[in-house]
Amino acid sequence: MSKPGKQPNFSTGQPFKILKENAYAHTALSELLSAKDVPDPQLAYVYGPSGCGKSALISSELPTFSSTHPDAEFLLITASEFAAKYAAASSNRRIPDFQKKIRSLNLMIMEDIQSLENRHNTQRELLSVIDEILKQGGRIILSSTKPPGELAHFHKKLVNRFHGGVCALIDPPKFQSRLDLLSLWATSDKIPLQNKELSLIAQKKALSPRELHALLNQLQTVSRINQKPMNTSFVKQYLEGNIEPPKTSIAKITKSVCKEFKISIKEIRSANRSQQFVRPRQCAMFLARELTQDSLEKIALYFNRKNHSTVIHACRQIQNDLEMSPGLRQQVSRIKHQMGVYLF
Repeated sequence: MSKPGKQPNFSTGQPFKILKENAYAHTALSELLSAKDVPDPQLAYVYGPSGCGKSALISSELPTFSSTHPDAEFLLITASEFAAKYAAASSNRRIPDFQKKIRSLNLMIMEDIQSLENRHNTQRELLSVIDEILKQGGRIILSSTKPPGELAHFHKKLVNRFHGGVCALIDPPKFQSRLDLLSLWATSDKIPLQNKELSLIAQKKALSPRELHALLNQLQTVSRINQKPMNTSFVKQYLEGNIEPPKTSIAKITKSVCKEFKISIKEIRSANRSQQFVRPRQCAMFLARELTQDSLEKIALYFNRKNHSTVIHACRQIQNDLEMSPGLRQQVSRIKHQMGVYLF
């Protein structure tokens, strides 16, 4: 969770491209965040299937807000994190302090709203937060895997607030968009794949942007391990399942991370939120997402987390930290080398 503050670092470490499938959502967020005065509407609700690029789109537009409103107070948080913070404030009898901080925001971004289903007390608090932020001229961005009308067991007034903003769907990318994304990432990451090979991937794999990027990285890894050039023959063999990807698992990754950070598997999977354990835990989640094909839900379950948004937050945090910390980059490189992911 990003703390309320100024001039956030919103980089995702991955270039973003406006596609046909996200163009309307992009326009909605751009107008909301670039307005110097109070925008109309003040709320944007972005929805689409997991992995379709909601977080990437939001992150791509936030630097505009930061430059236009350098003194603005902001918060980037998942709905599950909001619920946990609210529950902790309630238990510690610190609700007024919690409300004072969050209701004074100029911009609140909350992801995975659908995870608040059946959390009625938290929904009531969120309704109050939204009303207060909008009343003072602030802006709100929400993301979800579901449209407002499909949020079961949500307070009617809260759903009405969602409908009161601009609601924008992001569809999974079709072939041309998948090809455009693959070309962008291959160029950015200096992956030696030509348009012919990229077209094979785009045709064969009707995947989300997140899954496409993971596949591209895995192709590069398999090429290095097998010492084979990334030509048409290699790509075809890989896509047909004739070349095995590197065998690893969440458990193996976690074991390597624990060895690097000198902590136990019990500690990394615990609920302890000490930084001594949080950083390696986030690192293990990040690597599990990058190096395996396991779902966010499965990774969260391994680390005894109730919601996959914890994994999303961990991946985002480590990606940002990798850009700023040479020490962390060296640690991640050593972990990968230990697992045989890189040969150099």
